[in-house]
Amino acid sequence: MIKKGILLCLMSLLFLSGCQRNDNTSKSEEIIQQKEEQKPEVSLSENLWDFEFSIEEEVWKLPLELSKWEEKGWSFEEKETTLDAETYIEGEILSKQEQKIYVDFVNPEGQKKPLKECYVGGILLKYEEKGPCYQLPAGITLGESTIVEVTDQFGTPTDEYEEKDDIYITYEYGKYKEVELVFHIDDEVLYQVRMKNYREPENAEEEISDKIPEVVKAYKAPEEYDKNFQEYVVKYDNCFYQLPAPVFEFVKNGWEILKEGSDTYVKPGRHGYVTLEKNGQSLYAVVKNYGEETTDIKNTFVTNVSGDFDVTKVSIGVGDEIVLGMAVEEMKERLDEQSYERSEEENGDNYFLYSDESKKNFIRIFVDRDLQLVREIEVSNSPEVLYDREKNEGVKTNTSDALLNEEKIIEE
Repeated sequence: MIKKGILLCLMSLLFLSGCQRNDNTSKSEEIIQQKEEQKPEVSLSENLWDFEFSIEEEVWKLPLELSKWEEKGWSFEEKETTLDAETYIEGEILSKQEQKIYVDFVNPEGQKKPLKECYVGGILLKYEEKGPCYQLPAGITLGESTIVEVTDQFGTPTDEYEEKDDIYITYEYGKYKEVELVFHIDDEVLYQVRMKNYREPENAEEEISDKIPEVVKAYKAPEEYDKNFQEYVVKYDNCFYQLPAPVFEFVKNGWEILKEGSDTYVKPGRHGYVTLEKNGQSLYAVVKNYGEETTDIKNTFVTNVSGDFDVTKVSIGVGDEIVLGMAVEEMKERLDEQSYERSEEENGDNYFLYSDESKKNFIRIFVDRDLQLVREIEVSNSPEVLYDREKNEGVKTNTSDALLNEEKIIEE
């Protein structure tokens, strides 16, 4: 009888615990259902590279003029601040009643502007249980969507890593266009997103010339290396270029322009951005329009290229045929009497060859300290005047390089 009583008690406990699990399960389902019912219905793009998101029922897109935010009741502490052409400032606060969000301001245009006339180009959104509902393209929602759902919708991320209790994934869509999503490592649920699009928004009414600029027609690709580093001749993916070189020249050599990471057009004298892809490798390049009219991206000039062992795995060579994988001693011999500046990093040394004291245009050769080999080469040349290599005549252009050189400028 005693054994029977114990058995009955155990059966009762199992029954009760089973009921408890069912109760917990139903409570979780109720919470999810309540969230779904409370989620505002909004219309967003299916593409992350469109940089759309919603805060409750309001839909936003980056970049967007600050005035558009103010029209919806958002405000920020007024500052007598100006941003130089193509510069940005991070970590400002926009407020609306009890809500606060961190944003970045950007001036993507060609002249200095007061901060209040600039764009919101970046935003940080973080899920809070009693906070507003944040939604991203393709139905992704902070506090609900998992890392599997995100990658199913947006594809393989550009980068992914773990740090402490979080998983970080990043999608890059060319220079100054990226989205970083952060997930809890235990349940892999999205709880934070940082979106950044510092590029000038395109104007559907912009008149784009259909003529090929004369400076593009005049370009002639070199056929061999040039020992004079200041000629900026580079052998890239087994083809010779002299930077700046037309985007069209890269397209002729098998590179494809990726729409989601490239500007459609560039105004005269201005910089823009292009993403080129070939054989699974991507090149994020700064371009410049040396023509006199607004033109298609393919008629602009690539001003920088790079190749390395880790990210942009494209063969590259400069000067007296200095190439990736070359021993450091041979590299130094081929530099000959060239003047260079050397700087140390954690894993190796940079050798900079500058055009002049401004140090804006350069060739950088990075040597791995352990391997004692050339591990990376970068070539950047964006002159103010583009010369016809035969006639030695130039076309004057405007200069606005602050954002391109990663500077963050704040003037009080």
